[in-house]
Amino acid sequence: MKAVVFDIEGKIGHFRRPDATVTQLTYPFIPPIVAKGLVGAILGITDFVTKDKVGIQLLSPVRTSTQQLSLLGKEGATFNRPTTMEFLVNPAYRVYYAGNEYVEELANKLKNNYSVYPTYLGVAFALTFPKYIGCFEKVDIVHEEYHIETPSAVPTSTIKKLIFEEGYHYSRAGGFMKDYLGERQFEKSISYIYEKDMKNIKFLLEPDNGEDCLVANIGGEFICLV
Repeated sequence: MKAVVFDIEGKIGHFRRPDATVTQLTYPFIPPIVAKGLVGAILGITDFVTKDKVGIQLLSPVRTSTQQLSLLGKEGATFNRPTTMEFLVNPAYRVYYAGNEYVEELANKLKNNYSVYPTYLGVAFALTFPKYIGCFEKVDIVHEEYHIETPSAVPTSTIKKLIFEEGYHYSRAGGFMKDYLGERQFEKSISYIYEKDMKNIKFLLEPDNGEDCLVANIGGEFICLV
């Protein structure tokens, strides 16, 4: 397994929760399938299905702001529909993309600052421009119960015991779609533990989590991959 690492950031972001109806609420950070969709945009694959995995590291604190917008409705150009949306403010993430299918092709695109389709943070008016960080030829997977310290968000299924630290602000976020099957079909969902001020999380790894969530050593950092 190989890995490529890149950063994305923007002034605003919005990753809409599917269970939000009247107010369009956002996930607190980019979901893994959205990160994979962004990779598909870079590669030029419109219906991107892959067994490669991603890990997400927060590079800025989680901050949100709710705004009411006037969006164009479905009844013609003269109809404006008031919509309340929750936005992420100054979101920034490090994306770890690991696997055996598209890593090399993605690394070449990132090195050349090239993307086939526009990349954005959840909505078309929140453009982002990926920045290449590095490529790693060897990724070691942790297969045994082990004490992990990670800068990435952690799927709850990988945690056997969470090691709490004084002064940390732990949060749990659920309802992330896990697997994209193609043609707008999804399977399974996962929950995450993250530290809202980007501090490292320590936990005892549950290696047999049954969710195909992995912990890998990528460039000297333990990263949770989904």
